[in-house]
Amino acid sequence: MNFKNILLAGLLALTLSACALTRSDTNPWLESKAGKTSDNISGKWTTYDRAAPNWGEANFIQEGSRFYGTLGSYYVDGSIDGDQLYLVLSSGKKVYYTARLNKNPDGGYAGRVVQDGIIGQSRSDEGYQLMTLRRLGN
Repeated sequence: MNFKNILLAGLLALTLSACALTRSDTNPWLESKAGKTSDNISGKWTTYDRAAPNWGEANFIQEGSRFYGTLGSYYVDGSIDGDQLYLVLSSGKKVYYTARLNKNPDGGYAGRVVQDGIIGQSRSDEGYQLMTLRRLGN
């Protein structure tokens, strides 16, 4: 491999690593979305819905207007503001998805998820997926 190819490979690797979204990128966004709420979302949830993808079961712990836990195989950091949830789904240091979910009349939440970006910021949300959350048990 000549020097030019090594240089191009290095620049490509640097560019790809610079594009990877991390929790340090999304924490300010979550903080800006944290607000007032009377809801407590601590506990177990499911994403099973006939009309939306099944992301797996979730288990959240809420501390004020912030929460954390797991959703399927992802770690979740989140914020709640009134009737809206904001989620960051990550594994290791990489953030894979962000989501904004709105409260439904039945107490569940539903909304959009985008991959490799912060929902509603700096890029189109055209490639979004759907997510629903419903509480399991009491």
